[in-house]
Amino acid sequence: MKYINKSFSIEKVKAQNLAKKFGTPIYCYSYKRLKKNIKNFQKNFKSFSPLVCFAVKANTNVSLIKEIRKLGLGADVVSMGEIMKALKAGIKPQKIVFSGVGKTSAEISYAIDKKILLINAESKSEIIEIEKIAKSKKKIINIGIRLNPNTDARTLSQI
Repeated sequence: MKYINKSFSIEKVKAQNLAKKFGTPIYCYSYKRLKKNIKNFQKNFKSFSPLVCFAVKANTNVSLIKEIRKLGLGADVVSMGEIMKALKAGIKPQKIVFSGVGKTSAEISYAIDKKILLINAESKSEIIEIEKIAKSKKKIINIGIRLNPNTDARTLSQI
């Protein structure tokens, strides 16, 4: 976004014209900037080619997620609704990582049914719940475990 000839513009399109055509408020995304940022990020991690996942909570616009998918990214989701959005955008289940606290049994079950890549567990009780649900479905699921060594949050004794 910048001013061109005293007109606020987004990728050389006058914001005033967009407002007239689509009304306000309006959300505008720069595909050019999005693509540039993703390519730059991927380039910097090229030596080991990790799966880069877009945090769907940052923007749940399915059209935008579709474009992100086309650029090779997976999805980091925090709810069943976000899993649904990622799948609707065409992201393959093998490129979806389920993170976040407070996952319900129904959400864990849904994630297992969809055969997503990984569920990041936030606690011992969540690991036990994932294991219970996976066993009931006779499925094996990958679990990521977050470790915070030598971290004292000075709050709950469980941390």
